[in-house]
Amino acid sequence: MKQARMIILKLMAMAIALVMGSCSSDVLSDMGQESQGKHTTKMEFVGKVIGFDQQVSTNAKMQSRAASSSTSWNDGDKIYIAFYNGSNIIPGEATYNSTSGWSVSYDGDLATGSNLKCEARFFVNATFTSSSLVSLNSNSEIYEDLNATYAYSNGSLTVTATLSPKTGRIRFTGKQGEKIYTTGISVYTTFAPAINTFSTSNAMITSTVASNGSTPYIYGYFTDDDRSLGLVGSDYAFTRTCTSSMFNTGESGYMAIPSEASHNNWRSGLYVKASGVEFKMIPVAGLESGFFLMAETETTEALYKSVNGTSSTSQLPVDAVSYSEISSFIEKLNNETKLNFSLPSAEQWKYAAKGGNKSQNYTYSGSNIPGDVAWYAANCTSKQKVKTKAPNELGIYDMSGNVDEFTNTLHQNNYYGSFERYGGSYGSSSSGIGNTDRIYTNTDYQTSSYNGSGFRLILTCK
Repeated sequence: MKQARMIILKLMAMAIALVMGSCSSDVLSDMGQESQGKHTTKMEFVGKVIGFDQQVSTNAKMQSRAASSSTSWNDGDKIYIAFYNGSNIIPGEATYNSTSGWSVSYDGDLATGSNLKCEARFFVNATFTSSSLVSLNSNSEIYEDLNATYAYSNGSLTVTATLSPKTGRIRFTGKQGEKIYTTGISVYTTFAPAINTFSTSNAMITSTVASNGSTPYIYGYFTDDDRSLGLVGSDYAFTRTCTSSMFNTGESGYMAIPSEASHNNWRSGLYVKASGVEFKMIPVAGLESGFFLMAETETTEALYKSVNGTSSTSQLPVDAVSYSEISSFIEKLNNETKLNFSLPSAEQWKYAAKGGNKSQNYTYSGSNIPGDVAWYAANCTSKQKVKTKAPNELGIYDMSGNVDEFTNTLHQNNYYGSFERYGGSYGSSSSGIGNTDRIYTNTDYQTSSYNGSGFRLILTCK
């Protein structure tokens, strides 16, 4: 009996030893990593990256990189993968090495099986600031497959994906050295692998026409079909309504900017739509502090009330608004348009009122005769519709008279916290509506408001 028990115990020990022996060092290592939540393993990548202007059948990435068996991948290339394990997303980062191939680190437990869902992304012209953030810009190319799959079993991982452009791209033709400012395109700014999320920006994009007559490509997308693609240059502007077919994902595009000959006889500007109200911004170039766009008119009641939630079609300039109320309006406008509107500085206001780099040195904004360009005490008793007098040299209206206009410049002596205002109003005499005539009162204008005081917007290119 004792001998039988000893035989059984030996057999059990052998069985345990066999089980332990069957566990390779890789599996033991993987088990140790499992306890820490972070995993690193080899990965086979089966797929391709399809560049712009390429067909799926080319089996190429940027005309040179193909499937995982190819040597055309570069050392350090990264593919970010979001693995699905049920309802959980496991973020992973695969890195290519010409000697050892693909290795992937991932934070969490992968599901076991085949044909499991994942998302794969590859970036060009991106900055990998850390493992937790990819920084992007208007020249960053994004390729992704939201329906990629993976197979995982016994430490063996295979990812299958066809990565294609996430965005479209467009560039502009023009004269070498000419700067082109673009709005209406959303660009991706960061990607956070841990939460599988992009951030975007609608800020104005600046690009320069190169010696080949074109700007670099801008990679992005239109947020909706009723936005406009706006271009503004040193003395021209162009806008085009976007349609769903104009800028499709993965498409390339060129757009010619207006030539001097084509726009000499028309007033140009960038049209912006907010809360159903369209308004026009005029390019102002040549000021030492930089290029900006100024509103064609004083801010109308239609725009002011609509952005603040009240429907209006009135083309009278808004007045009797305080500096704090103006600031609140601008904040709402910027949030809606994703652009950078503000009040002009005193320097910007005066430069535009004088006609900018097209100035004829008039006393008033656009003329030496006040009645040609201004509503003031000699020809009215109340504010009037905008654009009913002649514009100045830049095509900007009512910078003399109608309502005086706030700037964001405090009075040089901080006179009772007053912000400088310019241009005069319907109640001003001819001596108070000139291009440099300043207005201020002994009242704190952050919270106080008066009839005849309005404002005009500028848009700064950043």
